[in-house]
Amino acid sequence: MGVLMTTNTVRAEVRPPAVAGAFYAGNAAQLERDVTGYLRGGAGGVPPVAVIAPHAGYVFSGATAGKAFAALAGAKFTRVILLGPSHQADFRGGALPAAGITAFATPLGEMPVDRAAVAALARWPEFAGPTRAHDREHCLEVELPFLQATVGAVPIVPIIVGHSTDRTLALAMARRLAELVGPGTLVVASSDFTHHGAAYGYEPFPEDRSLPATLTALARSTAGRAAAVDPRGFTEQIDTSSDTVCGARPITVLLELLAHAFRGRGTVVDVTTSAAVSGDLAQVVAYAGVDFDGSWGPWRDGPPAPPLTTLSAAEQKAVLALARATLETHLTHAGQLADWFAANPVTGNLAAPAGVFVTVNNIGAKARAQGKLRGCIGTMEAREPLVDAIVEAAVSAAHDPRFRALDASELPQEALEVSVLSPMREVAGPEEIVLGTHGVLLSKGGRHAVFLPQVATETGWDLPTFLSALAQKAGLPPDAWRRGATFEVFTAQVFGEE
Repeated sequence: MGVLMTTNTVRAEVRPPAVAGAFYAGNAAQLERDVTGYLRGGAGGVPPVAVIAPHAGYVFSGATAGKAFAALAGAKFTRVILLGPSHQADFRGGALPAAGITAFATPLGEMPVDRAAVAALARWPEFAGPTRAHDREHCLEVELPFLQATVGAVPIVPIIVGHSTDRTLALAMARRLAELVGPGTLVVASSDFTHHGAAYGYEPFPEDRSLPATLTALARSTAGRAAAVDPRGFTEQIDTSSDTVCGARPITVLLELLAHAFRGRGTVVDVTTSAAVSGDLAQVVAYAGVDFDGSWGPWRDGPPAPPLTTLSAAEQKAVLALARATLETHLTHAGQLADWFAANPVTGNLAAPAGVFVTVNNIGAKARAQGKLRGCIGTMEAREPLVDAIVEAAVSAAHDPRFRALDASELPQEALEVSVLSPMREVAGPEEIVLGTHGVLLSKGGRHAVFLPQVATETGWDLPTFLSALAQKAGLPPDAWRRGATFEVFTAQVFGEE
């Protein structure tokens, strides 16, 4: 019997430019003149080790990209890691180029792929995204001429980051990338900022002459969280406002890498919009450039979560401001939440895991006409830091299913209250419940309902009335609490706006 022997070989090939002649000049001489001109608009100084730069057509974003890359001129790097968003496919994690790709080409020449680094990352599930994500993707390609003009044909590690990448996965990706960074490593995150207009399905702001200034201010607040190396503040601002920052996920990967393996500082070098060039207000995109000066180092794990204690007066004030900034950002799509993170360090009880409820109360004439409660949602379990739990609860309270969704115009007529919960403990029966002190979770037949401690105080109910109302809230008959129900109690530190 004969045996047929086959050998699988990977065909080496160069990834050709996909958007030359469209996003940037297809002629090498013209492209070199364009890039050189944009770089002249930037400032020199210490070469950054990481950069956030836009990736739109050069006529719109080239000047901002030039300012972000300018300080790299003449710097010596041995590897460039490129992170950008996928405009072609939705997936989780990072997508690497196909194994046979040896270089990425532009009209200015070829940038070799660091195949050893790509192979090292390909071993990990965090980088198992589809290679086809690179096929017609422009976000990394548009950065290459600026790199060719400043640092030369340095080996690159091209990574497309899927939109479904959450912060947990971004942190895991950063941990893998930390094995590749060190002296001689540059990391570039490619992203445009807010995309505004019907074409993008995002039109929260008036289409008038104030729009460019509005988008510039928003981009500056959001980019400021990136420059501060604040992955939490950056992602919370974008997710809470539903902002259309296309490279939010790759920037988050970069920020987690910076937060754990970098010492230095970030600077927002430029913020502008496409309207500055086109004058078109129907379709406007914001652009930001951020440079990070400093050095890479070994991975540092974050500090352990502190235990929850009694919130100080200053912490209570910060928590209430956070809840309001969250609602304002969620309902107006502006940068109040980013500004809160700029002003408040996440330390102490803000970093401690805690259960929390955010209550929205009508005040004044509105309360007299419609009742006091406008929304109240939260979580009983201490699953995440208090700062994150408050953001989640405030957004949810704006959509309490018992009421119509809260509107931004209502915010001046609402007062916020926050209840920070102790751990729950089961009690033998209703006789162990202390009204006004204990919040109560009732469970029976797969149904659950909770009242915070202040419900009994505010209503004046006695215990049977309290428990009957709680049973009805769970969708049970009023007397269902009397037999077969279980009770868990907790206390709460409750405080509100004046």
